[in-house]
Amino acid sequence: MIRGFGLLLVFLLELAVLVIGARWGWAMDAGVPIRLLAAVAVPLLLAALWGVLGSPKARVPLPAPAKHAFQAAWFVLGGGMLALLGRPLLGVALVAVWAVTVTLLRLGGRPA
Repeated sequence: MIRGFGLLLVFLLELAVLVIGARWGWAMDAGVPIRLLAAVAVPLLLAALWGVLGSPKARVPLPAPAKHAFQAAWFVLGGGMLALLGRPLLGVALVAVWAVTVTLLRLGGRPA
């Protein structure tokens, strides 16, 4: 049950990065049409990258170390976008919660 909670938490954090990407796109210093485009395009680009490289059923299977590096970069990017939005502590919290959760899952024998 705890393992299931950990996997659910990682999934929700993955979705949070998509939402953060939309918020970051909307916060651009540009006109409304560009901001709207960015608010849609950034999460779509992120979702495509995750589907191709980061998901458990990724279209491009990466060796475990490369996949872990991609996933780490994903959450660091999310944390960086939060920092750019003026929420650096939330950015650090996002990365820290992900890192602790994934570490516990891997120590428990379940790759995340």
